Amino acid sequence: MKRREKLEGFAGQRLVVVPRPIIATARLHPLLKYLLPTDAGYYPKATGHTCVRPRGCPEVIFIHCSEGTGWCEIGGRRHPIGKDQLLVINADTPHAYGTVANSPWTIYWFHVVGSNVPIYLEQLGVSDEKPVVSLGGDVQLLSLFEDVLEGLQHGFTHIHLIYAAHSLAHLMGLILRHKEEFWHGETSARERIEKSVHFMKSHLREPLNIATLMSLVNLSRSHYTTLFKRVTGYAPLNYLNHLRMQRAVELLNSTNWPIKQISDHLGFSDQFYFSRAFTKMYDHSPSEHRRRYGD
Repeated sequence: MKRREKLEGFAGQRLVVVPRPIIATARLHPLLKYLLPTDAGYYPKATGHTCVRPRGCPEVIFIHCSEGTGWCEIGGRRHPIGKDQLLVINADTPHAYGTVANSPWTIYWFHVVGSNVPIYLEQLGVSDEKPVVSLGGDVQLLSLFEDVLEGLQHGFTHIHLIYAAHSLAHLMGLILRHKEEFWHGETSARERIEKSVHFMKSHLREPLNIATLMSLVNLSRSHYTTLFKRVTGYAPLNYLNHLRMQRAVELLNSTNWPIKQISDHLGFSDQFYFSRAFTKMYDHSPSEHRRRYGD
């Protein structure tokens, strides 16, 4: 049994609930059985919003707070939810949530089922004890929430559900990325590392080092290296090499430049070192790459 206050709804709200017989059939489809949104909505400035489910919900619930403040109670513990945070409630978990009276939240939300959902939850690191994740602000997140919602609003055929499900998969991927980039106490991490990456891309020919890169964003060597790896998954100089190899592929595929010219263009003083680095990454030499993939 669910108790919901503010039954008349909220000005500008949107809400879609897929009929459960359709969900049951859709979950047998090979493109829908892994991840499928069952409900989605948007509640702007939801003054007075409260929802209590003593028996929980059959689906996993995701609620993204884009403005204002809210709260959630699970297992007797109360968790605050602020701007740019995501609340995740496991299926069949008794809970209550709502907005704060003097700071009504604006939320995008969806319910989801599918065999991949537990894997997403594991990657997010959420649990009944830790249901809130900080994501940071990004208009693309809100755009993808809109895609999921609009996909369901258009209809419940398999094609409509496949579109919504794949929009949701894209959204989940972005949520996972943001979870890594915006953790407590490091909300400016992505901006700093993006500045560093942009500098790398603009200076591929130069012999960059950690000292130059860390001074660019005013961080110590250890802090810069830790943040960079947390955001990108690479150590800084390994990522620089990754960028250089990507550019090498572009040049090999789109130009007739000799290998030495490409090597020089990417800041390698030794053509043979460049070839070894390329071969190590792609498992074939630059010359072989051009034979395989060049126009």
